[in-house]
Amino acid sequence: MRSQKPNAFSERRAGERGAALITAVLLSMLLLAAGGVLILTSTMTGITARDSTAEMQAYYAAEGGIARVLEVLRGNVESSPTGTRASFRNVLCTPSLWTTTATTAGGYVNVASDATSKFQVSSILDPDNTDTNTNCNGPNAATYKPQRLRIRVVGLSPKDSQKNMEIVVSRYTLEYDVKATVTLPNGCGNAINFNLGGSNVTSTSGLDASGGGGSVSAFAIDNCDYNTTNNVMDGCLADGSNCSGSGPNVFPGDPMVLTETNTPSFLASVASTRQFLYGSEGMKQAAINQGRYFTTDAAAIASTASLGASNPDGVFTFVDGDMTIGPGSPTGQGTLIVTGKLTLNGNFQWNGVIMVLGTGEVYRSGGGHGDIYGAVFVAKFNKTGLDSDQFGAPIFDTSGGGTSNIQYSADAVDKAKSTGGHAVKALREY
Repeated sequence: MRSQKPNAFSERRAGERGAALITAVLLSMLLLAAGGVLILTSTMTGITARDSTAEMQAYYAAEGGIARVLEVLRGNVESSPTGTRASFRNVLCTPSLWTTTATTAGGYVNVASDATSKFQVSSILDPDNTDTNTNCNGPNAATYKPQRLRIRVVGLSPKDSQKNMEIVVSRYTLEYDVKATVTLPNGCGNAINFNLGGSNVTSTSGLDASGGGGSVSAFAIDNCDYNTTNNVMDGCLADGSNCSGSGPNVFPGDPMVLTETNTPSFLASVASTRQFLYGSEGMKQAAINQGRYFTTDAAAIASTASLGASNPDGVFTFVDGDMTIGPGSPTGQGTLIVTGKLTLNGNFQWNGVIMVLGTGEVYRSGGGHGDIYGAVFVAKFNKTGLDSDQFGAPIFDTSGGGTSNIQYSADAVDKAKSTGGHAVKALREY
């Protein structure tokens, strides 16, 4: 047989044998790697999504726990057994009386119907005095009143996700010191109109009617009104003449002069008082939010809560206009803000704080006997104007018929400060 020699083309391709296989393998490996990355990315995305969802569920569970604790503090959740008020002291010392706060002793409160999200109140303490055992069980336990509570809540959800939240709540909506039973600032453009009547008509005392044993000044005024008020308190006319010796009953006998350090912050200036009343977070807006804003005294009296006489701590009432308290019922308690004239008429009793801010006029009229236990603030100013505006001269005239007793009460003031609802001072995740 005759052998054939490979042609030149075959000789040139001899070194390429197996190249297609290698190329296919390399492409397959590349596709496999790309597919692996895609699978890994998809898996990680799914895990991240699940973890993120679980984390958000835990966060919302903790947030829901905070909201439910506030509902307890606001008195919207009944104790079990019923009958115990959700005061700061009771919630701190006996948290087991409320389902929400009882979880400090163990267990959880479900947020989701399928029990996948839940929360636990992990601790409640007084940040100003952390010795809970002594505060609640010591010799002064009966009179112990924490001003603030620090509450920690743990939120739990699937995948063992957990969120910790902490809230600090103040018992007071309004925070201000009371240095006098009646406070009457004046920018000194005109003299104060001040008349207390005779000793059988009115008495004003700074001695604590709630039995605390402390006392404040009966009246606080600006320096320009010192002589006028002091003369009237001594039984004389405003100019110091005709001193009959039968002056009103006032204790202590001398007025206190308002200074930068003893004037409540909301009366530091006209601008401060306007902000206090009409600012975006002022008392008018707070009253509107609570359904306690009224343009007439009749509407306030006819409201469901009336003037708070049947409420243990009273209520917050804002009357944007004139107000008459009495005769007879209704009486009331809590914090009352009046922007017009306040008339005290006949028999009545008010426990708490009365603020007559705007028209700045208080009158006593009618027969009978009327009492105010707490504190009164009276300031005259226009609703709008310049920040440099000064207070006008207030009118405080309790010389009308009948008798009247105005006396400081630390307990009534304390309750009045909290009638607007507890103030949240801090909230954080930790």
